[in-house]
Amino acid sequence: MTEPSAIEKDTAAVLDAAERVCGSRTQARTWFHNEPIDVFDYRTAEQLMAAGRAEVLCRCLRSLEAGWLG
Repeated sequence: MTEPSAIEKDTAAVLDAAERVCGSRTQARTWFHNEPIDVFDYRTAEQLMAAGRAEVLCRCLRSLEAGWLG
């Protein structure tokens, strides 16, 4: 079995964090692919991941999980 790539690991980390905020993996995936994020110029998490912004997404999700409302 092959090791997951860095992109796969980063995507899994973002989806794990999103799941904690959204409440389910299904909702996290919907958010990841479809929901524009205003603080990131209305780009989706998927678009941010493609731009190599996994760490900033995880930080944003951790803030939301901690109760930051913006």
